[in-house]
Amino acid sequence: MLRIGLLIDSLIGGGAERVVLNFYSIFTRLGYDVHIILIKNKINIPIDEIPLSKLHTLSENGILSKNKLINKIMLAWAFRNLINKIEGDGLKFSFYISNSEDMDRITRIARLPNVYIRYRNCMSEYIKNKIGDKGYIKTIIRKTRFIHKFRRIYSGRDIITVSQALAEDIVKNVGVKPKSIKTIYNPFNFAKIRQLANEPAELPSEPYIIYAAKFENRKRHDILIDAYYMAKIPHKLVLIGDCYTESDKQTFEKLLAQIKKLKLQDKIIFPGFQKNPYPWIKNASLFVMSSDSEGLPTVLIESLILKTPVVSTDCPTGPREILTGELRKFLSPPGDSEALARNIKVALMNYPEITHEILKKFDENFIAKQYIEHCLKNKR
Repeated sequence: MLRIGLLIDSLIGGGAERVVLNFYSIFTRLGYDVHIILIKNKINIPIDEIPLSKLHTLSENGILSKNKLINKIMLAWAFRNLINKIEGDGLKFSFYISNSEDMDRITRIARLPNVYIRYRNCMSEYIKNKIGDKGYIKTIIRKTRFIHKFRRIYSGRDIITVSQALAEDIVKNVGVKPKSIKTIYNPFNFAKIRQLANEPAELPSEPYIIYAAKFENRKRHDILIDAYYMAKIPHKLVLIGDCYTESDKQTFEKLLAQIKKLKLQDKIIFPGFQKNPYPWIKNASLFVMSSDSEGLPTVLIESLILKTPVVSTDCPTGPREILTGELRKFLSPPGDSEALARNIKVALMNYPEITHEILKKFDENFIAKQYIEHCLKNKR
């Protein structure tokens, strides 16, 4: 029997968290012994199907020491102790899939074998957003520091990227030299998503378009709000999501000021975080994504699975690999509200058929087979 570890910092709402639960469901159904390991005990998505014996936490809040370096070392030590405890029955972990940057670092310190890093975000865009505009010298220093950090964490490691563009970004733009790198898309249970979409929900009574994302800056809700204002459509705009950091809260406050300035208070709905967002997405006239950067945006694929038309920014990375064929014309440049507004209007009037051909590469059984074959072939 295979024993598989799924690693992530927490299970608060988000695409990465839903992917981890998808992996758990798929691998368990295939008869494998699957364990989810969290850095901190923060959970706000349904985990009813996961026995407590398969869900583990390294700490209550991710802090075992006030010193950052010592904290990472202590978490790595806790990780090794946990693995030894689980493997006490004689069955070793065949491989681990790491799904968060903090876990990527901790597994390196812990020197765990057979860790496959599922890399999810555009590394060069992350660096660009972090360094900001600090003047030439400061910008060069900060960029050099971030690039060195990423090379230190990820060079010599086994990386699985969730899009082809991400693999190119990591190697060409950042200069990481992985031990191995392969692109495997995220897995989706089409039947379950469609089943959950049929559950009852308190939906708006009027037609609406929707975006589902936490209120962090790179999601660019401000661009969507401007585009919505320009489009002059009769639909409401539903923004599903929540704030998880102080930065998110500051972004949200700016959005409220923007909405007030544009006099859209009666047109935009904030339902908050939804444990089951699928009824909201299924019943929307359109899903709109306005991000500056992504990895492989889960919500775009889920929307298409539910036959909800999608328009998106052509941001790095992922949307171009999802909206293919006739759907590619509904991609617009990042940061361009006018182009996004035009696509919103056209998509609401006439959208191509969403076929299985577009979606089959994301089928969970196909993806699971790729993971098992790749991880076992490279096992040390």
